[in-house]
Amino acid sequence: MSSSPKGADPGLSTASPIREGRTTFRQDRRCILICFLVSLASLQYGLDLGVINSAQAMKGFLKVFGHPNPKAPNGYGIAPSFQQSITAMMNVGVILGSLSLETFAHYLGRRRDFLAAAVFCVGANTILIVSTNKGAVIFGRLLFGFSNGLFLGFTNIYISEAAPSHLRGALISFQQLSVCIGTVIASVVNNRTKALESRLSYQIPLFTLYGVPVFCFILAFCIPESPRWLVLRNRDDEAITHLARLRGSQYPREVVEAELKQIKVAVEVERELSVSRWAAMRLMFSDAELRRTLLTIAAGTMHGASGFPFIANYKTYFFQVSGSKDAFIDSIIVTTLSISVLMLVIGIVWTTIPGTPTSGKIIVAMIVIYQCFYSAAAGPTVFVVAGEIPNNRLRAMTYGLGNGIGFIANFLIALTTPYFINPEALNIGAKDYECVGFEDHRAAEEKAAVIEEERNVVSPASLRESASKA
Repeated sequence: MSSSPKGADPGLSTASPIREGRTTFRQDRRCILICFLVSLASLQYGLDLGVINSAQAMKGFLKVFGHPNPKAPNGYGIAPSFQQSITAMMNVGVILGSLSLETFAHYLGRRRDFLAAAVFCVGANTILIVSTNKGAVIFGRLLFGFSNGLFLGFTNIYISEAAPSHLRGALISFQQLSVCIGTVIASVVNNRTKALESRLSYQIPLFTLYGVPVFCFILAFCIPESPRWLVLRNRDDEAITHLARLRGSQYPREVVEAELKQIKVAVEVERELSVSRWAAMRLMFSDAELRRTLLTIAAGTMHGASGFPFIANYKTYFFQVSGSKDAFIDSIIVTTLSISVLMLVIGIVWTTIPGTPTSGKIIVAMIVIYQCFYSAAAGPTVFVVAGEIPNNRLRAMTYGLGNGIGFIANFLIALTTPYFINPEALNIGAKDYECVGFEDHRAAEEKAAVIEEERNVVSPASLRESASKA
């Protein structure tokens, strides 16, 4: 049994860098705090979903972007084409942002990535606040989606590289928590402004969207840089400094140096297998990496397959047209309490008693239960699996691809949903929903493996073989 360095915690061994069960919350509290703060960048996605979801049911918004309709619940209707555009274009933006992750992450590092996302976010939000032109608003939603794609991707990449292996899954799950908190905040603010009949009814909630980019701008100058990225840039002296900042004083210097040595060994292996960007894209679909890539894509599409985009983007509007007496309050309840049988119940209720107060109450109850299951299971699990499965040197590119394809599914849902629920279109409400299951035994089980040592899905030999072919 190896002895611990003088003054070191007996649970920390220099012979083996931090492994599962070797550290306590107290020893990792600095890294946990940093990862939690970074995860707050995902608040922006939740805030955006909540604000736009509720704005579609506000009279102040509909007066500007809708038209009078005596048959509508509040006297104003909205064109299905515009309704689908403001949601679908956000998903297009997320797709573009996700596919841009690798470029930003390679040249800017991990901290400055958040600065880039913040700049796009501020520009998009300003367009949404000041413009009354539908085309400008649609462009603003596209730009907003681009920033959301960057925020979501950079958050996952940073935490995956900064967190100790045995805490990585738990810390990445902070991301889903932040999304849920963001939707709660947006729903509460929307509920306070819903009675306003001027543009302020939706402009005030939009002003809350400035909070996250300002926070991220400050955060980028305070958090440590990713040690792995610094090693990739041959800045080893800075890497040891930033790794020590991440781990805190509870970690002996010897342990930090041992962990950095492991990172450097992994990076050297990656450099030996280095290929061009286009070759890397081919490598993602080689025999060695194909399973990782497909699993990451499958994880990315789970958000859309679960039906969450429908709930997130249209629940307040859907509650309003389904007969709920206070759609905004119901939206807050659903978001705060947050799989296929529940959606089946929704379809049955709408088919038998559509548009009545009773159907509205039942639908709200079913979606409450649905979102509870989603927030506790599918939501956080998807972020963890998608962040851990990709190969080290292909992480940003593979995660971005999986996330992008996932949001293509979200885009299709957002594009078609208004035709089903808008009274001015098909107006058939909820008829049929399907949830695609992702079998546990087909997903690679990481078991808290150190990122540099993940070999259960692809072997070094097969990786070298595929690299030589690329």
